[in-house]
Amino acid sequence: MGKFKPYQVGQLHLLPPSLEDYIPEGHLARVVYEVVEGLDTREIEDKYSEMGQHTYHPKILLKLLFYGYATGVRSGRKIAERCESDTAYMYLGEMYKPDFRTINDFRKNNIKEIERYFGEVVRICYEIGMIKVGSINIDGTKMRANAAARRSKDKAGYEKWEKEVERQIKEIMKEAEETEAKEDEEYGDRRGDELPEGLRKKEKLIEKIREVKKMLKDEKERKNFTDIDSKFMKDGQGQIRPGYNCQVAVTEGQVIVGVDVVNDANDRNQLLPMLRKAEEITGEEIKEVAADSGYSSYDNYEALEKSGIVGYIPDQYFALKDRGEYKKEMNRYDLENFRYDKERDVYWCPEGKQLCFYKERDTEGVIRRKQWIYRGISCKDCCMRNKCTTAVYRTVAREKREEYREQMRLRLSSKKGRRRYRKRMYTVEPVFGHFKKNLGYKDFLLRGVKKVRAEFTLMCIGYNLMKYWKQRVLMTT
Repeated sequence: MGKFKPYQVGQLHLLPPSLEDYIPEGHLARVVYEVVEGLDTREIEDKYSEMGQHTYHPKILLKLLFYGYATGVRSGRKIAERCESDTAYMYLGEMYKPDFRTINDFRKNNIKEIERYFGEVVRICYEIGMIKVGSINIDGTKMRANAAARRSKDKAGYEKWEKEVERQIKEIMKEAEETEAKEDEEYGDRRGDELPEGLRKKEKLIEKIREVKKMLKDEKERKNFTDIDSKFMKDGQGQIRPGYNCQVAVTEGQVIVGVDVVNDANDRNQLLPMLRKAEEITGEEIKEVAADSGYSSYDNYEALEKSGIVGYIPDQYFALKDRGEYKKEMNRYDLENFRYDKERDVYWCPEGKQLCFYKERDTEGVIRRKQWIYRGISCKDCCMRNKCTTAVYRTVAREKREEYREQMRLRLSSKKGRRRYRKRMYTVEPVFGHFKKNLGYKDFLLRGVKKVRAEFTLMCIGYNLMKYWKQRVLMTT
């Protein structure tokens, strides 16, 4: 009796197997297929002409992209390779084999539609009860741009580069003049008056250098030559390099309901736009939001209060104290250790002396401030003055909207507030962990903020489809 099952290369079957036979029931590819089949792709279809060679149906390319981004395969080349050998991709691609250029062009030419399909996938998640409306968590992460840091220059840097390229152009022209006598030998059957290839490239380069230089608003501003929209940002490893700030709004069920990419490294400017995006996508009012201290500001606290949205957003000092990182002894004369007496409208310093109201100060700028200034009345004779201030009198500023921050601190100090704030640790933070650690999405393939936003949206669509698939599996078991 033989030890092995019989096999024969090239064995023919009475009936050819269907590709569906190789995709198990409940496989992610089947869910992606079903979801995309339900999407309205007429806007994309209308972009194509009936004249000329037939192209791939948009739904085929969407299936390949959605499945690829859900499983960590986003390169057009890699997706094209999978269509040759991976049964899931062959199933989704209907056995067609689009090349990588077709896949890449489709992705960058349908940015608006991709963003709309994100909303459609959210709606599908909502329909099976995955989304608890009204409560969201917001967070952001920095992801590297497809651009080298050395390509970022200020005005002086671009001017130096421009002069160097001009010098190279003159050298090429001089060399062309010197070889004019050998024209027949050099150019063969061509006219002989064509521009040398090296010169053409240099002229295109200097043209772009001048374009980027015109975009610089002042002497200190820097722009990256490869990806003009990217900005220097500090990533999770503490390295500063060209990148983008990626934002998500996530429900308690870990469904992403809001997505954006900006080239502003500051998270505090993203809170209100992300709230609006989440409301647009879900069609529901947001009643509660949690975010880390990077989103704290008086403007945000005021806006939440006036909108009737309950916020769980600690300020920087509260967050440090909560983590046990703030040492009162080492920061004895910080403003945080000056106590405000509401009844008397005075501040008490750590040495038990009063600071009385001195003047008002309102400033407009990147950070809008409306403040009351309080000044010490007996600092001159205080033996601790040198540790407290370099001026004759110590002053402290109290924001006119300080009550909003005080209310936030009280809310976060309660049992309910602590419990609610900690929820964000296992709802929104795992999203970026999945992208970066599980799927390896630490940088972008595309360039320019619009294209990068579309790519990040595809990541989020893939994430939501994975969540939807797992929920479907749970519902059928």
